[in-house]
Amino acid sequence: MQKKVDLSTRQGHLVEVVIERPDEHQSWSLAVRVRDTRGGAWSEPWVDVRRDYFTCHDALAAGKAQAARMIGGDAQDASG
Repeated sequence: MQKKVDLSTRQGHLVEVVIERPDEHQSWSLAVRVRDTRGGAWSEPWVDVRRDYFTCHDALAAGKAQAARMIGGDAQDASG
């Protein structure tokens, strides 16, 4: 199992992007959570069930784009 966690900030929110895959022959899966930096609970995790990512860089970029949508109030639109 390979797993990478990226924790960053964006527009006053903490962003957690988790990507993982069972082995080097599988695609990466993606989950994203956001939280206001002033406190409060993490959002429910958004999990991309429609797409697998070939590289960890693709998955991380998609996760950060999804976090921006979640912060902007449009968490349902995963298409970009």
